[in-house]
Amino acid sequence: MMDDMALPIQLGLTMVGSILSCGAIGYFIDKWLGIRGPFTIIFILAGVIGGGIIVYRQIGEVVDLKETNRSESKGNNDRD
Repeated sequence: MMDDMALPIQLGLTMVGSILSCGAIGYFIDKWLGIRGPFTIIFILAGVIGGGIIVYRQIGEVVDLKETNRSESKGNNDRD
């Protein structure tokens, strides 16, 4: 049961962490330059895109691992 919960939690934290960290960087750049918002918006969008790419890769790794395990278990059953 806990393994089933680990992946969605990890993916959610990955997205939130990416968006918040990029948003903070954009906020501090805006504050440093004395302007209101453009870098915050740009960096939040970059965080969404970057987080999405990371989540996509993580899901792909899980799918590949499950497919590998299935093919190995089929191979073991054929040998019996």
